[in-house]
Order: sequence, then structure tokens, then C-alpha cells
Amino acid sequence: MSASVVIGIIAIIAAFALLIVLCFRGWSAMYVAPICAMVVIIACGMPPVGTMVNVFAGGAGGFVTGLLPIFLLSILIGRVYISSGAATNIATFLMGVFAKNADVKKRQTVGVIISITVSWIMCFGGIDTFCALFTLFPVILTICGSANIPRRYMIGMITCGVSGAACTPGAPLVANSIPMSILGTSSTAGLVPGLVGAFIVLFGGGFYLIRSIHKATDRGEVFEPGNIEFQPVDSSRKYPPFIIALLPLILVVILFNITNTLPLALLFGFLLALVLLTPYIQPRDGMTRGRVLVAELNEGGKSTAEALLLGGIIAGFAAVVQQTDAYNAMIDGVTHLPIPAPLVVVISVAILVGLTGSPPVALQIVVPVLAASLALSPVAIHRIATITASTFDTLPYQGAIIIMLGMADLKHKEGYPPVFMCTVVMTGLGAIVTALLFAMGVGL
Repeated sequence: MSASVVIGIIAIIAAFALLIVLCFRGWSAMYVAPICAMVVIIACGMPPVGTMVNVFAGGAGGFVTGLLPIFLLSILIGRVYISSGAATNIATFLMGVFAKNADVKKRQTVGVIISITVSWIMCFGGIDTFCALFTLFPVILTICGSANIPRRYMIGMITCGVSGAACTPGAPLVANSIPMSILGTSSTAGLVPGLVGAFIVLFGGGFYLIRSIHKATDRGEVFEPGNIEFQPVDSSRKYPPFIIALLPLILVVILFNITNTLPLALLFGFLLALVLLTPYIQPRDGMTRGRVLVAELNEGGKSTAEALLLGGIIAGFAAVVQQTDAYNAMIDGVTHLPIPAPLVVVISVAILVGLTGSPPVALQIVVPVLAASLALSPVAIHRIATITASTFDTLPYQGAIIIMLGMADLKHKEGYPPVFMCTVVMTGLGAIVTALLFAMGVGL
């Protein structure tokens, strides 16, 4: 290995470490990511101006153009659910059914279970995991308020169910479909080990959240909305009935599974939400119902721009890293580690997801390499890779995490630890156990 490649590898590792540390300490990825990209560019001897203009900006632009309709429509649906009270009533109805007359800790336990279950159902039904984070936000916020769960746990409650769905065999999600197209496997490949891995993610994350929330309650922590928009139950207003509130989400799931086109499904879901939920929007501050709706949609447009730009900045940094010789050397070295083949899949996919910031990109790069270089069945590669893809996609610098913490008015040190436990530690444990099951011949 040449000295320039060694220097490049050190620079890439240092840049990622700097990105993680600074984002965790509250620095914005908007300027940290370009700085880290320049560290890699200079260390690897790449032309600074050309690389930033063509590679960095190109990677950012590709992220924006590819996800614009999905981000916009899903966030607009969320705004309609907030303003109409639909999100509030979904949470209130479920809590009323399963935690009526319960004490505080039982309500918290039920709240966590409901949050994880709803998140899993939505994502396993076909809604993109990133979109589900935004759609579920007002629902989980209301559950936290109803169950007196400290706000710093809410992003962990959302991501636990979302990650569990992404790890479940048969999920109509991109992390499950990419290995299918590359390896020729089915959506339920490696069913038994995959179910074990998904169970570890869901049960382990739920157990951690419940235990941590109960301890926080014993310390005197309570729910408080901070500086975010929170609408507690108002007995004087009319809310959308539970079934009516669910219909737009159900339509999105059905259309996605029929058409396999998420933007189209979200578009019709948004239109149905407008038709069914707009009548429940309450006039306020001297504004008519129509003006309130326009104001909410305007806020959704602003949130979309911020979400896309933050995600694009990280994608641009990843694009720069992928252009280096050091990156290619790292990929080659990881895929040829002298360890059992199932664990090679875990390590390779986890590192690639961390380096690229995108599970789809990582899987498209590494799955063909693993299939060609490892004496391991396509079924095993598929399932281990799919579960592992849900590990390092929630590191502190990831766009979804930054955006969600911002929406919840939380600093990384407040809201990220539950996310880390549920979506890095538990998914990592699930991936390792799945790999070990395949190593023992289970599921082959």
C-alpha cells in the first residue's frame, strides 16, 4: 500500500471523526461537512476547486433531485396531520384504549410499545423509512405528552420501530429490494435468522427505552414541549375520527405496494389528507381555516428545503470520499479480512454505510463485491447485508438525525443517546446474531 493511500485513509478517518464530534457538539453540518471534505481533498492531492464544484456539489445535487418529491410530499402530509389534529387524535385514541386509568409508568410503557408498533407497521407497509420519521413525528410527540415521557426520548421511540421494520424479512423497502435485484433472492430470504435479528432490534430497543424512561421519571424528569409546536388535547375542539385520520396513511401503503412508486402514493395520500382533514383545521390568530392551511403548508415547504439541503451536504461529502484511491483500498481491505464470511458482510456493509451516508448506495457498491469474493450463499449475504444497512445510517452527522433532533428542539447530547442505543447498538447486535446463525447453518 503506497504512502499516499495510507495518508488518504488516515485523512478519511480523521474527517469522519471530526464530522461526528462537531455535529454531536452542536455544530451545523452545513459548514462542517464542506470543511471535512476539504480535509480529504487536500490530503489526497485532489484539485480543491474542481472537486468541490463537480464532485461535492454533484453529490449534493443528486441527493436533492432524487428525493425532492418524497421529502416534500411526506412533510406536507405531516403538516396537515398536525394542523388538523389528526396526529393528536391517533395518539389519544390508542393511549385511551390501551392505557386507560393506568398509572404513569404503565402509560409510559404502553406509549413506547404503541410508538414502536405504529412505526413498524407504517414502514413494513411500504412507507420509506426517512418519510416515516417526519410523518410519525407529531404522533409520537403527542404520545410523549399524554404519557409524560421526557421529550429527549421521542426520536429514539420513532427510530426503533423504523429500524425494526427495515430489518424484517419481506419489508417492501429499498434496503431489502437492492440485494434482491443483485443476488436474485426473494424478499424473505433468510427468514428465520432475519426474524431473530429484527426481534432483537425491536425488543432490545423497547426494553432499553422503557427502562430508561422509568429511571428518568424516578429522577423527576417530565414531558415539556420546549420550543416546538405542541397541541395537547383540547376538549373544546373537534378532532378527525380515528378511522378518518388513518385513511390517508392506509392509502399511501396500498398505492405504494400496488405501484411501487412512492412519490405517486404520497401524492394521493396528501390529496386525500387535504380532502378529509382540512375541515378539522381550526381558525386561529384572526386567520380563516384556509389561511391556516396555507401557513402550515408554507412551513412544510421551508422544512423540506432545510431537510434536503442538510442531507445533500452530507451526500456531497460522501461523494468526495468515494472519489479517492484510499476509499477503494479500504473497500478491498475490508472485504478480504481473515474472519468468517458472515462477519465480513457485517463489517463491510457497516463501514460502507458510514462512509457513504446512504444504505442504498452502500448496498449497491458492496453487495456485488461480497457475492464475487466470499464463499457464502446469496441468501446469507442478502439478509445480513439488509440488517447491517440499518446500523451506521444513524450516526450523528446523518441528515435525518440532524433534522429530527432540530424538529424536536434537542441537542445531540440530549436526544442522540436513545437513538444510538436503538439504531446502532441494537441493530448492530441484531446483525451480528444473524451472521452467527448463518455461520452455524441456520436458515440456509
